[in-house]
Amino acid sequence: MTYIVEIFQEGWHLFLESSVYILFGLLVSGLMRVLLNPDSVVRHLGHGRFISVFKASVLGIPIPL
Repeated sequence: MTYIVEIFQEGWHLFLESSVYILFGLLVSGLMRVLLNPDSVVRHLGHGRFISVFKASVLGIPIPL
């Protein structure tokens, strides 16, 4: 029984440590939604080609940093 409690405690600690980054990501995505035109985002990142995947990965690199 204590093993299950420890798992939940560690999960809670992990959630608390990552909550700052989750909130920051939600804030950035909300700002991007308000400030960027959805048509331009679809034009640059909406196709399944290599260049759109490359652009999305280059734009996503600074977010976790």
